[in-house]
Order: sequence, then structure tokens, then C-alpha cells
Amino acid sequence: MVWPQPLTGIGPLMMASYWETARTGFLAFVGIGLMVLIPLVALHYWRFGRVEPRRAFVLYGLLLYGLIALALIFLPFPGRSQVCQGDRMLSTVPFQWVTDMNNNMAAYGRSGLVAMVRSQAFLQQLFNVVLFVPLGVVLRKAYGKGPLAVVAIGLGVSLAVEVVQYTGNFGYYPCPYRIADVDDLMSNTFGALLGWMVAPVALVVPRLPSSEDSAAPLGTVSVPRRLVGLISELVLVIVAAKLLPEPRWAIGLLVVFRVLLPAAADGMTVGGVLLDYRVRGLDGSRANPARLLLRELLGATGFVTYAVVLSPMIGIGPVDLVVVVLFVVGAFVVPVFRRDQRGWHEHLARTRDVLVGRAAGYPERHDDLHAHR
Repeated sequence: MVWPQPLTGIGPLMMASYWETARTGFLAFVGIGLMVLIPLVALHYWRFGRVEPRRAFVLYGLLLYGLIALALIFLPFPGRSQVCQGDRMLSTVPFQWVTDMNNNMAAYGRSGLVAMVRSQAFLQQLFNVVLFVPLGVVLRKAYGKGPLAVVAIGLGVSLAVEVVQYTGNFGYYPCPYRIADVDDLMSNTFGALLGWMVAPVALVVPRLPSSEDSAAPLGTVSVPRRLVGLISELVLVIVAAKLLPEPRWAIGLLVVFRVLLPAAADGMTVGGVLLDYRVRGLDGSRANPARLLLRELLGATGFVTYAVVLSPMIGIGPVDLVVVVLFVVGAFVVPVFRRDQRGWHEHLARTRDVLVGRAAGYPERHDDLHAHR
């Protein structure tokens, strides 16, 4: 991770190069982050029945850190004609950077602490230390690793980087274009250890909960399951709307499907029948019609009513955007991260969806619903 050319200090051009390289890493994170979003959500639902926010935050943080670090280490890629220029691209002498720093200062007639900390050799090693500090912080704070484990992981990661550099990115280049340096191994490893030491004050990094604390409770209906159930009901409503003399009458079907039917059939909905869940009160008892009506006025039925009836009458675009954002965030985004998977409308109505039958792994009886709350 050492640039081959000796420089006397770090100027505006080098700082601009660092920022541009970090920007490239960030843009790569944005693209890759969007690509892995759905697989990450699927993995979390498979393991925990929800997206655990602290685990998701740490994973995305590691992805961001890793891509920016890789960009700073390997970019920019030179042309093939720019490598194999006769420079020595392997340094096996420990603390060679100290000798290089002294020689560089002497060549330019400089001395003193200020000159030392401004020298390229010193700044390069400082950069290598700082680069691995986040790794040590995350390993201790999020994953609970001890100092020996952090040192071993930091050394292993740094060694892998040096091997890639020395082999010309595994043979892509005929010669290395960055110096593989034993000093880098030491400074990177020290940076990881330093990160372990300062981890307790890194408030932005959360400690990951155990798998048991991360998982949704038994019988919880996940957001994807509820969303599929809602879509199935909306499809029926849309088909029925084509047959009705007035499309707005289809809203009445939503009221039937999501209020009257569950009120009369012990929490049963069309989507719930298809996907083995029912609407219950917060305590697991039968949800009364008033709570079901409040749940729907603040939820899907209220949103569809606004979109079909009120929005054309009001004709205010910004209001429509606010309503859409509030509905999507409250009904589907926020619940994804909650253990109970309940949306804002369900909290206010004090209701919840509960798995029954084969989906929950126990018989569909009212007393069993209480036993598995």
C-alpha cells in the first residue's frame, strides 16, 4: 500500500486524489448496496423472521468501509505500459519507513517534528494505521472479539492485500504497481489493535444482539407474508371493479374483506386464508369491529380510499406524496425492522396478525393462539 515515488509531503493534489478515490469507493458502495439489498433482506428473514436493524447497519457499514478501503489501496489502476519500470516493489526490512523519512528530510534540508509529520513516509504509515482502525472497532464492539483475534484478523487481511499487490493483482499486471511492504503489515495490524483499544468510545457502532434476541417471536407474521396477502386481496378488488357499474364501489369490497369478514369470522381475511394468518387483538383475543375499522382506516383501506376518492378531488400533488410516504413507511418499512412486524396503524388499533395452522406449526385453535403469544 505504498506509492513507489518518494515525495516530501502531502499536497493539495494528493489530498484531491485521496478524496476522488474514496468517492469512487462510495459510489461503488451505492451500486453494490442496492444490488445486495434484496438478498440481505431475504437472508435476514430466513434467519430471524425480520431485518435486525443493528445487524443490517453493521453489515452495510462493513461493506462501505471495505469498498472505500479497497479503492484507496488499489486505485487508480495504471496502464500496463506504466508498470515494470525497474523499481523495487518489495520491501522486507522492518521500519524502513523511518530510514526513508530521515533520508527524505536530509535531502531537502529539513528537520524537526513538524517536518517529520509532514513527510511522505510518515504520512503513508499513518494512513496505513488509520485505514485499519475501523476494522478493529467493529470486530470488538459489534462482534465481541478479543485483542488476539483482532490482531490475527488484521494481520491476515493486511497480508492478503500485500500478496495481491505483490502478484500484480494475481497476474493481471506483469509486475506489481504498488510496493508490498512489511512495514504495511505492521502498521495495518497496529491500526486494527488501536481500533480494538478505542472501540468502547465508538458510540456509532452497536453491539450485535444474540440470534435469540434478533429473531421475531413465534407466531409473528412477517411483512412479506402480509404484503402478499394484501396484494391478493387487491387483485380480487381490481377484478371486481371491472364488473361493478361504479369502480369506487370496489372500496366497499375492501371493507368487506378486511373489516366485516374478520369481524365475523374470528380474524379471517382473504389473504390470511391463503397464507395461514389471522387478525387478533394485541393480547391474542378476538379483535372487535371497532379496532378492525380503525386499523383499516389508518392502513390499506384508508390509503386506497384516499387514492381513489379524495386525491382526485383535492388535486394537490405534494399531499399525495406525503400520504404515500407515510403509508409505505408506516405499514411496510418500519415494521421490517421490528420484532413484532407491526405497522403504525396496527399499534394505534392495538391489533396484530398471528400465524395459525400449518404455518405456525400448531393447530388452529383459540387457546393455542394464547399459548404461543
